[in-house]
Amino acid sequence: MSASAIFFHGACEHFFRPLTWADREACAAVLRGLHERVHGPEADYAQALTKDLVLEICLGVIAQPAYREGALSAAQAVNAEAERGYALNLLRALKEHGWLEDYKDPIDLQPVLKLTRAGKAFAETFAELDNARHKTRQRNMRSARKALLAFLDNHDEDELLDAHDYASRVVQDLQDDIEYFRALMQSLTREALTQKLAWDEFNDFLERRFGKEMSVRLVADSVDRHRGQIIELLDQIRAWPAEQRERADAALHQRADWLEPVLGNGRSATLWLCQRIEKLIDAACELKLPMLRSEMHNYVRRFTSLLRQALSLDYGAESPMGLTLDGIKAADAAGKQAWLELLGRRLATTELRLLPAGGLRWTQRERQQLEGDDTEWRIRADSRLEAALRRAEAEAFVISEEAVLRQLGHSGAVSLRLSDLAARRADEVLTSLHAVGAARSAQGRQRWQVKKLDERFETTSFIADDFELRRLPKT
Repeated sequence: MSASAIFFHGACEHFFRPLTWADREACAAVLRGLHERVHGPEADYAQALTKDLVLEICLGVIAQPAYREGALSAAQAVNAEAERGYALNLLRALKEHGWLEDYKDPIDLQPVLKLTRAGKAFAETFAELDNARHKTRQRNMRSARKALLAFLDNHDEDELLDAHDYASRVVQDLQDDIEYFRALMQSLTREALTQKLAWDEFNDFLERRFGKEMSVRLVADSVDRHRGQIIELLDQIRAWPAEQRERADAALHQRADWLEPVLGNGRSATLWLCQRIEKLIDAACELKLPMLRSEMHNYVRRFTSLLRQALSLDYGAESPMGLTLDGIKAADAAGKQAWLELLGRRLATTELRLLPAGGLRWTQRERQQLEGDDTEWRIRADSRLEAALRRAEAEAFVISEEAVLRQLGHSGAVSLRLSDLAARRADEVLTSLHAVGAARSAQGRQRWQVKKLDERFETTSFIADDFELRRLPKT
């Protein structure tokens, strides 16, 4: 193991010690404030991180009651001198354990402070966990597509590495959203146990997370929307001549030394990155996105159910029923008996009535045949025909990839062009429209290789780009 891989040595030997003391919440708040001041969206880059600025942030944190109790003990006299003493001790501890380090400003050569590399990374984590302005407008799918397009145009290997990075972030973004909804469900359950409804979290979800971030990810940045274009670009890269691919492989090995232990001997870095990007996109489309939709649906359905329950049953702590139950619970044996007798006298005058028949909603189970009703039910022939037509219309546009692949295989040709497929009948038109997608599916890639051509063709039904489907040899 190299020396650079060892973290807990030197100044970082006790790196997390400031976060294990009684004032750990105040220390974490100071680190968040330092990151926001130096690297946040409202950072003033013209102002250096001086000692007085760090002390100002520390004093601003302990001025808040939530952090003051842990930072200053109750027995300690609370005054300006004690607060400044605490801020100086915290500054000294952050420098001693590797969060801050001395730095000489190259402009005016004045001694200042800066967050160490490890300190910046962990302070950024604290800031993101507590950031009300959560990241929005994820564009990783579009960024991956644009990076692949730039790699094809400019032959810059860094663009292919960027595309791989963006594709990995797509899966991670969806997984973060899934965990977010699971946390909301847990919070919703806890709130329901205390007879409360998590209105704040639900409003935050609707107004900020869904309205500004998830709606973009599910529509403009949808993994399904850009999947076909990304696979098409990957196929163009994989179709490069061997000499061109070898030059790209050599450049990739120079730029990304982490590829050496992953690839082993004889594997192409370009082909491996294309395969990895395709697997990440497939995982996002086929696994993570359905999980996200399911978790979102479960959360909204659960909240709606609790909302209906809260509106129909007013049993909160301040409701008459809640006050009555609290009174019975707090009373002694004689008091409970008096409560129950009083409730009995109140309820004794209650009269129950059924609603008029026109206001009831009978369920299917309650629709039973009346006595004396000898009506003979018959199924008309036209109703059977109508049901068969509706079923045929519903199944007309259900295309099976296996059926399309089987139909393509019946042609017996080694190479097919999309423009050569017959498109006279409606079923043939549908087959032509789904041929490329079926050939690019997980099962189709084992039989066919798809290549986009620089030509367009027109039929009586549609206009589309032409593709070549080449049959792969059987292994």
